[in-house]
Formats: sequence, C-alpha cells, structure tokens
Amino acid sequence: MAAPDFIVPPPGLVPPAPEHTEPERTVQAAPGRVLPTFVPAAPPRAVPSQMPSVHPMPGPPPAPVAAEASPGPWRLTGEREFDVVVAGRLVLGRDPVAVSPYADAKPVPVVDPARSVSKTHALVDAAPDGVSVTDLHSTNGVRIRTADVELHELAPGIPAVVPPGASILLGDLELRVQRLPGDTV
Repeated sequence: MAAPDFIVPPPGLVPPAPEHTEPERTVQAAPGRVLPTFVPAAPPRAVPSQMPSVHPMPGPPPAPVAAEASPGPWRLTGEREFDVVVAGRLVLGRDPVAVSPYADAKPVPVVDPARSVSKTHALVDAAPDGVSVTDLHSTNGVRIRTADVELHELAPGIPAVVPPGASILLGDLELRVQRLPGDTV
C-alpha cells in the first residue's frame, strides 16, 4: 500500500464543512472572568444652520444698527498680513477642513509658525451685530479680547458674537474685528 502525502482521519471524526454561510462567532470567557462589552457612541447632534447670538461679555449687548444704515460685511485683520472679509461662513486654521455640519464653510488657512493654531481651529460667520465665532474643539482654545482688554474664554462648540473693535484670539494669533462700509464687497 502506498503512503499518502497526508493523514486521512477515520470517517466520522471530522464534522462536515459548513455550507457557504457566515460562521457564527462566539467569545467565551475563562470561568470567573467578565469580558468588556462595546457600546456604540451616540451619533453627533446636528447643529442648526442659524447659530443663536451669544454675548458672553458682561454688560449690555452692543447697540443695534439703524435700519437705514445697511451694514456691510465684516473684516478680520491680524499679524503676517492676515486680512479676510467675512460675508459668510469660514473655517479658520493652519490647514482647515470644512466638515459636516459646516460643509458649506469656506476653509481659510492661517500662517502660524508657532503652531498655536489648530489645523481646524474655529468657525467664523457674519452676524448682524458682530462676527460669530465657535471654537471647533481646538487645542489652544478661542478667546475674545474686548475693547477694554478683558479676555473671555469660549467653551468649545458654543458660538459667541464678537463686536466691532474687539479681537478673536486663536491660540497666539490675534484677529481684530472691523466693520466694512456698506458699499464694499
């Protein structure tokens, strides 16, 4: 008798191969040991397209603009010749990416050799009485410096309105908020 190249088990010792179905996966723990369970995180909450105005600064909110004075867009100016017109949603950062729910925002890169500004740092939007800014969970945060030089730290994900004459601090970078004349675009 010729020796086969492999060992053939006697019939009945090896169960037949399952048909083409997905194998059932089971995990068994050693006696007395509890395995951790996985609980999926809740999906992120949708952020409304219109952010409410939040005035974290103490005192009364800025005076309303007269209806006949048709205000123009806003401007952010800062170090290293940073000059951006804010007429809609912008995402600021070293290498910003407009992700959901801010996919309609225009990415605006910021030059920051000190790397105090996150890649995607803050959302900025034009508001009637200032510039709305939201910290997008950046590493070094977003602060507002008012005209009286008082600093206000923003909570991540909560928008705040920055009035004209105040500044937005993204890490170490300071951006001053200015109103453009109504005929400038």
